[in-house]
Amino acid sequence: MYYKSVSFHKAEAVWLRDGMREMNRTVLFECTVSAGEHTEMHLAGHSCYQVYINGAFIFFGPARAGRGYYRVDKLPIGKYLTETENKVSVLVSGYHCSNYYLIDEQAFLCAEFVDGSSVFSPTGSDAWKAYIYDQRVRKVQRYSFQRIFTEVYDFTCWDPVSSSGKDETALAVLEPRNYIEREISLPALPEEEIVRFVSAGKAEYDAGMVCEPSHALKSDGVKYPGFLMNEMEVITEFEAARTILTYGGEVPQGKSVLLDRSFVEAEMKTDVSGFIKLKVKCIADTMLRVTFDEILRDGKVDHTRMSCRNVVLYRLKAGKQYTLITAEPYTYKYINIASVGGTAEIRYAGIIRLDFNESEIIRKPNSKADEQIRRIYDAAVQTFRQNTLDIYMDCPSRERAGWLCDSFFTSRVEYMLTGKSTVEHAFLANFMMEESYADLPNGMLPMCYPSDHPNGNFIPNWAMWYCIELGEYLERTGDREFIDEVKGRMYDLLAYFRGFENADGLLEKLEKWVFVEWSECNHLVQDINYPTNMLYCKFKRVLSELYGDEGLGREADALKKVIRAKSLLGDFFCDNSVYGEDGKAVLSGERTETCQYYAFFTGVATPEEDKTLWNILLNDFGPDRAESGKWKEIHPSNAFIGNYLRCDLLRMTGEKEKLDENIRGYFDYMALMTGTIWENITPYASCNHGFASHVLVWMDYLGYID
Repeated sequence: MYYKSVSFHKAEAVWLRDGMREMNRTVLFECTVSAGEHTEMHLAGHSCYQVYINGAFIFFGPARAGRGYYRVDKLPIGKYLTETENKVSVLVSGYHCSNYYLIDEQAFLCAEFVDGSSVFSPTGSDAWKAYIYDQRVRKVQRYSFQRIFTEVYDFTCWDPVSSSGKDETALAVLEPRNYIEREISLPALPEEEIVRFVSAGKAEYDAGMVCEPSHALKSDGVKYPGFLMNEMEVITEFEAARTILTYGGEVPQGKSVLLDRSFVEAEMKTDVSGFIKLKVKCIADTMLRVTFDEILRDGKVDHTRMSCRNVVLYRLKAGKQYTLITAEPYTYKYINIASVGGTAEIRYAGIIRLDFNESEIIRKPNSKADEQIRRIYDAAVQTFRQNTLDIYMDCPSRERAGWLCDSFFTSRVEYMLTGKSTVEHAFLANFMMEESYADLPNGMLPMCYPSDHPNGNFIPNWAMWYCIELGEYLERTGDREFIDEVKGRMYDLLAYFRGFENADGLLEKLEKWVFVEWSECNHLVQDINYPTNMLYCKFKRVLSELYGDEGLGREADALKKVIRAKSLLGDFFCDNSVYGEDGKAVLSGERTETCQYYAFFTGVATPEEDKTLWNILLNDFGPDRAESGKWKEIHPSNAFIGNYLRCDLLRMTGEKEKLDENIRGYFDYMALMTGTIWENITPYASCNHGFASHVLVWMDYLGYID
C-alpha cells in the first residue's frame, strides 16, 4: 500500500458528546504527565490542534491525509517535562465546513504517552478532561473562500489556554479511525521578531459606521458553508472597517510600544508564515485589532487583499498580561496592531514559523553565486519552506491548498534541495486515499486535495499533471510499487477524457474550469483548446511509458500530428478553434506566448522542426519583452505557468546564458520586495507561491548550487 498503518496502544478517538458537528468549535483538552526524559506523545486529530506543555507552545498538527485517514504525530516531549507534574494542553479546532485547506470530517482527538514499554494517559480514559474553549468566538465569518474562519477572541473573562473556572464537558468515544504514519519531518517552529516599526498613528472606533457586506459574508450555507450574517456574534470585517486609522504619528524606535487608542505598523525581515505571537500588558480594557499582509498598498496594510480577511481581534481586560498566539498560521511581511478604545503595551511582536524544517535542506549556493543570485536563492528557499509543510501548497496564505500542476514544479525542488521526495510521496498518496470523489465525475481527480468541492468544480488539465508528475516521480525515486498501485486510477482518468475526444482525437468542449494560465490564454479555452490538447498528448505519452502501453504511445504520436496540422497559423500555434453555426471548427486566430511554450514543453514542437518560432521565442521574448515592443499581437505570458515553461525550455535546450538573464529579470525584483517569489509577475495575488521556488532547479543547472 502507498501508506503505512499505525496503531494506538490504548487511546480512543474522542469529541464532544453534545455538539458533535458544530462549525468552528474549539475544545481544550488537558491532562497531567510526570517527568520522563524519553517520553513521547503520540497523537492524531482533526481539524487542527496545538499542543502546549506547562503553558509553552510546542507543536501544531496534524499532517494532512486523504479522507478517512489520519496521520499520527510522535512528539519527543521529554525536554519539556520539567516539573514533577506537567500540564499538557491540546487545543483542537473542529471546523466542520467544506474548504480547500482541510477536509470536512468529524473533529476528534486521539492521544497517549509512551515511555519505553509504558503507555499512559490515553484519551478515552479519566486522565483527560475537556472544556469548551469559549475564549474563541465561534460564530464569525470565513477567512477566505478557500480556508475556514477568522479568529476573534474574548479574554475579558478567561485567560488564553486556560480551563480555570470552567465546567468540564462530556465527551463521546468515536468509532476507530484509520491511522497512518506522518512520513514528513516535524517542523522546528522557530520564532522571529519584527524588524522595526514603519508607521504609527491614531485609532478611533466609529460604532455608527454603516458597512456594506462583502462577498465573503454571503454564505449560502451549502456550497459555500459558514454562518449567516444574522447568526454571527462578531462580523470581523465590520469591526475592522469601523476602526479608523489616522497615519502620521511618531514611529517608535524600539520593538515595544505603548498604544493608547493608537496603532503601529511593523515589518518582518521577509514575507513569512506561521502563528502571530504578541506579548501584551493590558492597561485599560481594549480591543486589539491585528491586521496583516504580504505587501503595503499606498504605504498601508490592506487586510482585504486577495479577498481574504487578514484580521484577528482580541478583547482584553485591564491589569492582565497576555501571550497571544493565533490558532491558525498566516502569512505576512507587515503587521498592523491597533489598540481600540483602551490602552495596551505591546512588549513583543513576531511569529512562530510553521514551515519545512530547514535542517532538511542540504544544497547551498557556492562561490559562483553573486549577490543577486544569492538573494533570489534565499527568496526561493523561503518560498519552498513555507509551502512544503506537510503537502505541496500553492500558497501559505489565501488557500494553503494542495494543487496539482503546482506540485509538478515543487516536487523537483524538494528532490534537488533535500535528495528526497518524502513530501511528494505523501502528497501523491493523499489523492489515492479516496476511491472516488462524491462531487466529481467518475475518473476525475480533484484540482487540489485534501479538500472539498461541493460545487462540483474541477480543472481537467490539472488531473493530467498528476500523471505527468508520476513520470518524473518514478525517475526520482524508483518507486515502481506506487506507480503500479495507481495504474487503475490513471486509466480511469484516461477513460474520462476519451468521452471528450472528437473524430480527430482532439479534446473538445471540456467541462468545468479549463485552465491554461493566468493570462489571455484562459479566455481562449473553448471549443478546442490546443494547449490543453498538447498537454493531453504528453499525458498519453507519459502514461504509455509508465505502463508499457505501445498503443497509447501511437495515439500520442497521432495526436501530435493532428495538433500541428490543425493549429499552426504561420510560424505560431493558434490557441483555439471555435465551432461556427455551420458546425465546423475554425481557428480563432488568437495566439498567445504561453501556447507556444506548451507546444515545445510537451514535444508537439521542437527547436529542429520549428526553428523560426524557436528563434523568435528565444531572442524576442523574455523579461524585457514589454519594453522591446515586439510581437504585440501575441498575448504575453504570466508567471504561472508561461514564464516557468519558458525558463525550463531554456534549461532543456542548454541556453545557459539566456536562462541566467531570465532568472535575474523575472525574479530579483520579487526577492527585493518581499524576500519570496510570487504567483504572478505583479504583487496582485499571492507573493509566496510554492511552484515559484522552481527557480532553484535552474540555478542548480547553471552551477550556482553545491
